[in-house]
Amino acid sequence: MERDKFYEIFDKTILPFVEQLEENNPKIRRRDLTECKANIYDEYMTLNRTYKSQIFDKDADTVLLDRHKIAACICGAFLRVPVLDKTELVRHIRKTGQKVEVVFYYVNELVAFFAATKFLSFFMILEHEGQDRVVREILKTFPLMPPTTKNKKGFWNSVLFNLSQIKDEKQIGTEHFDMYAYAMFFFWLENYFYERVAA
Repeated sequence: MERDKFYEIFDKTILPFVEQLEENNPKIRRRDLTECKANIYDEYMTLNRTYKSQIFDKDADTVLLDRHKIAACICGAFLRVPVLDKTELVRHIRKTGQKVEVVFYYVNELVAFFAATKFLSFFMILEHEGQDRVVREILKTFPLMPPTTKNKKGFWNSVLFNLSQIKDEKQIGTEHFDMYAYAMFFFWLENYFYERVAA
């Protein structure tokens, strides 16, 4: 993906989401998004090249990754370059012991997941160009939350918790982000969507 296209999707889709999160919690501050955007794209390209070099025998620059692998690289890039500073929020929680909605505690993980699904949906829409019903459903409902069986916290909370463990150096660390597993994860999210909505 070229830098210009990445920036366009970031500005039209990711930026409004980041602004909405910031507006909903005054203890969360936006970082310098111009710098973040450039750094996220550089991280994305690094992960993209790494992915290509691992799965293709030929010159990695001449092949393209499928959209699920791209979504995994996007997710990893956003994890490595957080766009929101939650220092004040964490300080407030420690000082007061006051609980906050999980979404704010895992706000950068939420942005990473949101960005990955939005970039994935962009490519899904390109594939279904001219199929207005499917495109509308993608825009309106992708991704859908698959059911959980014994987990009472729900699917999205589990996803955000798992992504937070990747960012935790004592757990996994972003240098060990498993983009191969997340590519499969995004494939199954898309597959579940088509089974439930767009079949």
